[in-house]
Amino acid sequence: MPPGIYGIVLTRNKMTNIFTKEFTISSYDLNPRGQARLTSMANFFQEVAYHHASELGLGYHDMKSRKTTWVLSRMRIQMKRYPAWNDRIKLETWPSGAERLFALRDFRVYDSSGEVIGMASTAWLILDLDTHRLVRPKEMLEQFKLIVHEERMFDKALDKITVSDDAKLLNKHPVVFSDLDIVGHVNNVRYMEWCIDAVTTAENSALEIRELEINFNHEALFGDLIHISGIESENGETYFTATREGDGLEIFSARLKRDKAT
Repeated sequence: MPPGIYGIVLTRNKMTNIFTKEFTISSYDLNPRGQARLTSMANFFQEVAYHHASELGLGYHDMKSRKTTWVLSRMRIQMKRYPAWNDRIKLETWPSGAERLFALRDFRVYDSSGEVIGMASTAWLILDLDTHRLVRPKEMLEQFKLIVHEERMFDKALDKITVSDDAKLLNKHPVVFSDLDIVGHVNNVRYMEWCIDAVTTAENSALEIRELEINFNHEALFGDLIHISGIESENGETYFTATREGDGLEIFSARLKRDKAT
């Protein structure tokens, strides 16, 4: 289970299909500043998405029984402020529509006083496990008569992240057993950790991650060696691309924005 799972399901607004769940920040969610890591927040987002999908009849086991599965393709997280140890936070999530082959889901994070401290948006694909072809999410939404709450957390769509050919090799990461998820692929939060670790030094470790956007392009498997390259843009953001040694296939691309801690 992801970190900090001391959640209590509060409610689901059936009129808008907004699902709400609370989490308590645990000691193992924390960074050295005593705040929740961005990757802990990413785990929370995916956990609450799983619970909502299960309630809607579209969870992991439901999809598997229909020989399909959800594949997270794109994710963008923006944090105004990070919760601290023992803080209680509330997450809202809702299906926010479909675009081409993507099913969209958005998130909002509240602190205990009701202030919005973070948000996220995700784009998911539906994969047919027998044919390995993609299923159009619109058909699934119509079949289950799902109510779509069309509020989006970001004005700009989750587009493809393109990284300059000038990106320099930062690290090489062999995929080890602890990187793997329930289906035997690298857990997508691990990719985020690899990016953060590749550019964090003793000199810049005080910088706080404000935003991370990532495209999950291909799966990485046990034993793969992943080359992580990066380049800093003119506005100070870092762009990453990760390729598999041997065939050069791009596993993910990402964008990271950091600034001084508040």
